[in-house]
Amino acid sequence: MIHVYTDLLNSISGLFTAMMDSHLNHLMKYLDSVALILVIPTLISGIWGMNVGGLPGRTNRNGFWIIINIASLLTIIWSIILKKKKYND
Repeated sequence: MIHVYTDLLNSISGLFTAMMDSHLNHLMKYLDSVALILVIPTLISGIWGMNVGGLPGRTNRNGFWIIINIASLLTIIWSIILKKKKYND
């Protein structure tokens, strides 16, 4: 009888570990997709934040808003791509 209970306890423990691993995998997949989405505007603002000459939009009055719109558009497109691939479940 002890062997039956030991086997039952081991199988329940294995099942609980597998459920926790699955939950952790889904959480990491979601966090990776959030990081992929946030890296696009960060990269664009980092490039345009450098103190070098010759950047597009430097002399344009609406250059800031053009860059913000481009970063927003690329972020939305990337979010849609990840959503269609079901990468952020």
